[in-house]
Parts: sequence; C-alpha cells; structure tokens
Amino acid sequence: MTKPVLFDFSNATASEIVSAIDNKITSLVNLRSFRTRVGGSKKADKLYPATREAMNIIKGLRQQAKNAKNIRDILKPYSHELAEGRDVMEIIEPVLSAWRVYYASHGIGLMNEQILLLKMIESGGELEGIIGKAIPELTTTE
Repeated sequence: MTKPVLFDFSNATASEIVSAIDNKITSLVNLRSFRTRVGGSKKADKLYPATREAMNIIKGLRQQAKNAKNIRDILKPYSHELAEGRDVMEIIEPVLSAWRVYYASHGIGLMNEQILLLKMIESGGELEGIIGKAIPELTTTE
C-alpha cells in the first residue's frame, strides 16, 4: 500500500515548494525523490523547472544560514566581552595599536581614531564594490 501524497511537486511553484519544505509539510529528500522518479535531473528540469528553482533557493538559504553562523561564531567571544561591560575601543585596541605601529614604520603618524576612520573608509569602498551601489554620505578610497 502506498503512502498518501502530502505535497504535489508537479503543480507547485518554486516558492510554494520552498514554503512547504520550510513548514515541514514535505522535505528536501521528498523533492529529490520526486525528481528521481520523474527520470532524473535533466528530465525533471525540463518537465518541472520549478523543482530546480526551489532546490536553488533552498541551497541559497542554506548558504546564507551557514554564513550567518560563521559571523556569529567569529563575534561570539567579543559579544561576551561586551556583555561583561568592556568598551568597544578597549576590545579593538590591540588591532589599532598594531596598525598604528605599521603606519608609523611607513612614516605616517596616525591616532587610533584616525586609523579607525581610515579602516571604515576602506571597508566602505569594499562594501560598495560588493553591493554595487554607493553608500550615502560615505567618502571612499575609490
């Protein structure tokens, strides 16, 4: 006896498929099984392109979640220090000092605040390159 179909992939849009997987109505395993039963990736892409689009959306969402977790993991020790009442400037002081020594060795005397502004301007230029649009009221190096 076969199981009843909980979700019909053949008539659903990509967003409906993603929503159903997100709401635990069906699963990614079921989607992959459906695509296999149809005749494999190539045939499924041709007959049911929404299934490929849904898989790509899910892949992107998983990558976003992984990137967010990586950022949280990087910030975790510093978030703990902030929770203990340390000032942000105290936390970044060693890095600013290292940059200060670097610039001093090249004959450029900068204060910590100036180094911080310089790094913000540099990272703002990098961010503009990534997102492809200008950040209002930001002077960049480019």
